[in-house]
Amino acid sequence: MDFYKKILFIFIVLIFTFAIIIKLVEPVLERQISNIFADKKLSKKLTSELVKSTEEFTPEKKEFYKNIIKKIYIKWKPLIDESIKEADQELNK
Repeated sequence: MDFYKKILFIFIVLIFTFAIIIKLVEPVLERQISNIFADKKLSKKLTSELVKSTEEFTPEKKEFYKNIIKKIYIKWKPLIDESIKEADQELNK
């Protein structure tokens, strides 16, 4: 009978230990999960701000976006032309 009392005591101690560990870890997990969803909310806010900023084109905004598009086009134009030439060569084979 003494053996079963020891096993029961160890079992109860393990249950309490797990309960304490869960209580200690729970706030940490909750904060991490809330941070994940907070990033999504931030992303939605940034998207809405970007949309709002492009609705009204002032001359300064127009010039700013035009310069960005021009720089992107200058960087990507040679790569696009090279890809088109390679695709034409593959099609002609």
